Amino acid sequence: MSKFAVFVEGFTEQEFTIRLLTELAKNIGIVLEIQKQHQGTLSFVELRTSHINVQHTNPVYVLIVNCCTDTQVKQQIKDNYAWLSNQGYSLIVGLYDIYPLQHHEIQNVMDALPLGLPTGVIPIELHLAILETEAWFLEELTHFSRISKSITTKEIVANGFDYSSYPAYTLTHPAQTLDKIYKSAGFSYTDKKGKKSGKRIRRTVDALSFSELYGNTRHKAPSLDQFIISLENAIVS
Repeated sequence: MSKFAVFVEGFTEQEFTIRLLTELAKNIGIVLEIQKQHQGTLSFVELRTSHINVQHTNPVYVLIVNCCTDTQVKQQIKDNYAWLSNQGYSLIVGLYDIYPLQHHEIQNVMDALPLGLPTGVIPIELHLAILETEAWFLEELTHFSRISKSITTKEIVANGFDYSSYPAYTLTHPAQTLDKIYKSAGFSYTDKKGKKSGKRIRRTVDALSFSELYGNTRHKAPSLDQFIISLENAIVS
């Protein structure tokens, strides 16, 4: 059984990662154990399975840890590395974003990625969503019509994302741009304080087309492509 762990910044990344993994592993089945960090301690949240049947006798097993903040991703990987090694995990993947830092600070963040990480038998692959995971959602243009039929290409451009002129990862605050586009149709991605709810996050993740993400979006968002490659390799290893 392939067995690996993914540590993510928050609930958005958790649900998106689950969606990707479920699709990538549909031919072999998958077991997802979800844990959540609070005050430095991990606790069990739930167990999800998908595509498990008599033909899938050796499903992939993935531990997904919602670290609840970007600063905890590396810390939780370090704190749990020895335990994961003892439990037979073959890979650790980490995902967090750049925002509120901006583009001129990306290289500094990337240079700091390997600093302080444990070394041992389990490889660690850290990924940055640039500047936010929502930049990946913006690039999946077909999902807007599933949020609302009234979100046309004209509305997308008018509300801050001229997708034919520049990629979403160049935006200073992709989540805010996504919210503006949704609001043009009477919906929203965040509340008045800029906070995201689980219901809104799931609505967006559910509206995404995996075939579009896999076939087109990943090639417009290099950070997404690199993340998908890690998951693909982990599943088949």
